[in-house]
Amino acid sequence: MGSLQSQPEHTEPDTMTPSGDPTEIRCQEESRGGLRYEVILADPVTDTPPKPRPVSPTAKTPDIESITEKMIAAEERRKTLEATKLNELKAKMSRIEEAAKKRDEKTQEFINATKSALDQKMKIHTEKHEEFLGDLISKVKDHLEIVDKHRQSTTESGDKMTEEVRNSLEERLRTASEQREEHLRKQLERLKEHAESCARVREDNKQKLEKLQIIQEQIQSKLKDAENRRSIHEEKLKSKLVEHEKRCEMARQKREQLLLEGNQQDMEKKTVTASSG
Repeated sequence: MGSLQSQPEHTEPDTMTPSGDPTEIRCQEESRGGLRYEVILADPVTDTPPKPRPVSPTAKTPDIESITEKMIAAEERRKTLEATKLNELKAKMSRIEEAAKKRDEKTQEFINATKSALDQKMKIHTEKHEEFLGDLISKVKDHLEIVDKHRQSTTESGDKMTEEVRNSLEERLRTASEQREEHLRKQLERLKEHAESCARVREDNKQKLEKLQIIQEQIQSKLKDAENRRSIHEEKLKSKLVEHEKRCEMARQKREQLLLEGNQQDMEKKTVTASSG
């Protein structure tokens, strides 16, 4: 470990660099093993005072004109934004009204078309029923006329006919009368069934018309509710706009007050400057 001991070789005094700056005091030492190193004994010393730090310029305070211009620009942007929102609201309400109008027109067209189709069906059915009844009455009348003519002719020639022929004719007449009554009974049953069928069709049509009226009333109620909701929404928007206008008016008054206070401070500063000068 004795080889690591060192002994001072020489010490350099304070010197100056070619530019005139002072340097530190250095000392060189060398150990027995041939290792050389330097030790700084003192910091450089100078007689010149330290340079002062540059002072940053103070930030300029914004003047009243720039503040006024900025506030005017902000007011214009606010008015532009309000006009844009109002136009968008008007366009939206216009689209809603157009959609409601188209929906009403389509509903009315559907109701008119359905009613016209039902009326046409009822008209055709009534015409067919009346035509059928007319044909049936005409056939029955023709048949009765033929029977009456045959009976009259039989009565007139009854004296000339023998008893056998008379009985035969009476049997035929009785059979014809029974057949006629049976035919009339069947026709009356068919007419009754037809009348019941017409009544059922009429009742079904009546129920369909009532359902259509209910649907129309529901649609009108929904449209009325939508109109009420739209009116409430418009009232809310109007109240919000009025509140916004009030806030804008308060901001404008506050801005004017600030401007007046700034002008008064400027006048006081000018007065103080003039009195001190």
